[in-house]
Amino acid sequence: MQNKKNEQMALATGFALILLVAVITVFRSGSLSFDKKNSDSGASSAKDSRDLSKNYSSVSTSDLQKKIGSQSSIVLLDARSFEDYAKEHIMGSINMTSDDFPIADKIDASKPIVIIGASGTDGSIDTIAQELKKENLNNFSVLSGGMDAWDRLVGLTVTYGDPTSFVDQSKVSYVEADSLKAALDAKAPMFILDVRTTDEFSQGHIPGAINIPFEDLEKRHSEVPAFERIVVSGVNELQEFQAAVQLYDMNAVSPFVLKGAISQWQQKNYPLDK
Repeated sequence: MQNKKNEQMALATGFALILLVAVITVFRSGSLSFDKKNSDSGASSAKDSRDLSKNYSSVSTSDLQKKIGSQSSIVLLDARSFEDYAKEHIMGSINMTSDDFPIADKIDASKPIVIIGASGTDGSIDTIAQELKKENLNNFSVLSGGMDAWDRLVGLTVTYGDPTSFVDQSKVSYVEADSLKAALDAKAPMFILDVRTTDEFSQGHIPGAINIPFEDLEKRHSEVPAFERIVVSGVNELQEFQAAVQLYDMNAVSPFVLKGAISQWQQKNYPLDK
């Protein structure tokens, strides 16, 4: 009786082991199938994240830096959002999205064009490239690796200036209207840059000031001499600050921002030229 009971227990144990092996096999098979699916998905994802610049003629960061340094005639089209462009961009680049097309009358279409994306996988590269082709502007290339590569290997960019950034604040100094008036009376050497519009400038400006509107400052930065004292005046302190940060980034000078902007000068009834 005891032997029969032992045999039944052995059979039950054996059956349980067989069932366990079968379950493990099925589960493992399912896991492998799931893993394969994930693997295929990963491959698809990798395909989608390919370097789009390889679909077109491309230019390396070092070659682009040389072209810019030699003042070669090129048009730099930054295809990123304006927010990203404002944070930093390559000097001289123009922010263009698909909404800005057609652009043939907005740029010098006779010059080679370089498209700049956030990275080599930025989908806006394809978008801008197709828009250019629609206008028969086929003489273009793509910056290999986009701004990501530029930041890593070159690092020289221009920003619009963030007043909350300690780094940007360290690029500028401030001057009171009274101190500026005293310096002018003493004929101290300085360059006063008025970044308001041409119309605003013509209505009254600080004596001796030179007008370069804010939106033109980047392309006309070479007109700003390397004076030790450069004072920026504008509509408000934010405009002045952003212009001063741009000057610092482009000319490596530390400009002064007029506190209270041009309105502070006017409130004190200091002289204005027209």
